[in-house]
Amino acid sequence: MQFKNLIVTSALTGLALGAANNSTLTTATPTVASGCTFSDFTATDSAQVAQVAACETAVGDITVQGTAFGAIDITGVQAIYGNFTVQNATQAVTLNAPTLQIVSGTLELNANTILATVNFAQLTTVDTLHYNALPALETTGLTTGITSANSVIIEDTGLTSLDGINVFQLGTFNVNNNGDIESINSGLESVTDLLSISYNAEKVDVVLDKLTSANNVIFQSVNSLSTKNLTSINGSLSVTLTSLDTLEFSLLKSIGNSLTIAHNDELESLDFPVLTSVGGAFQISDNPLLTSFDGFGNLSSIGGSVNINGTFDNGTFSALTKVAGGFTLKTDGTLSCSEFEQLNSSGDIKGDKYYCSGAGGASSSSSHKSGNSDSGSSTASGSSASGSSASSTTKAAEAPANSGKVAAVFAGFAAIGAALF
Repeated sequence: MQFKNLIVTSALTGLALGAANNSTLTTATPTVASGCTFSDFTATDSAQVAQVAACETAVGDITVQGTAFGAIDITGVQAIYGNFTVQNATQAVTLNAPTLQIVSGTLELNANTILATVNFAQLTTVDTLHYNALPALETTGLTTGITSANSVIIEDTGLTSLDGINVFQLGTFNVNNNGDIESINSGLESVTDLLSISYNAEKVDVVLDKLTSANNVIFQSVNSLSTKNLTSINGSLSVTLTSLDTLEFSLLKSIGNSLTIAHNDELESLDFPVLTSVGGAFQISDNPLLTSFDGFGNLSSIGGSVNINGTFDNGTFSALTKVAGGFTLKTDGTLSCSEFEQLNSSGDIKGDKYYCSGAGGASSSSSHKSGNSDSGSSTASGSSASGSSASSTTKAAEAPANSGKVAAVFAGFAAIGAALF
């Protein structure tokens, strides 16, 4: 096994974990009793599980799997310095680990189809907590609660809540396909890699009011959303397939990469009052009740292409001075293209292609703005278009839709430290 940096916690003295998730890393490997160092150890029967349970501290990667268990019990184990996995234990109904306080690697429960009860009464510290394919499990079993972790991934479970996940800073927070989770109310303050909440209960309400910063953010199939203190997204923001009628990010100032708002059947209004920059593509499409995109009054810079389509009667970018990519807008509402034609003719749209189809007609231009020679412009239905090279007019065009989903894996982990021995 390739050992991670190990964290040593005061399991014997019960040191309380800091409310701010402060943690201390150490490279020290704890002293362990004879027989408690494991190398890719797999337990397939109760006797082998008992070998693990005999260790107050275990070092190594430990996997429990197979059909020999109705109950899995590792009472007595306080710390595992490595990964602990219970997978494909298809006859196991209970997992009992009431003394376990720390897992320095990944704690994974995977494909245990009738597992209904887990007991992690004292567990506070993990690198990654991963629950997957646990349809019979309704509660997390985290009585004291996880207060230090790098990643939390909860997917395809029968959980009804996320009780016991009390971490304020994470690399990854991914909660998806949990059909019984109707509310996610988290005290998370920052997520440095991926924040993804998707396809849980049909009417899931999401409250992340302590969140101030995140990297890549995905919201799919949510009923309501509150992010009252979110000020910056370093990566991309994608909001799709939701039941939201209003999408509001009242304090969000910048998005480092792309913004995607698409396929939200009940969405009627947008409010991004202090957003000044989007670093990548900007897409608003296929939101049938959305008739205005006026909610971007301070947006001055878009670092990629713009693709907007829908039935818009109102829409303006009053502060916009730069679009680094192309620009495509199609509306069958009463919105005209005059404002956007002015953006294009003044050179604020830097990309090679411009197309707008609105109430007054359609206009387009294509150019080689990097210096190629062909030039020209044309208009339709009385609308004007400009470009430094060849352009053509069309009454209809298909706008490519750029999505902004980015998922990455964050390496490393946060943990609490003090000496065991």
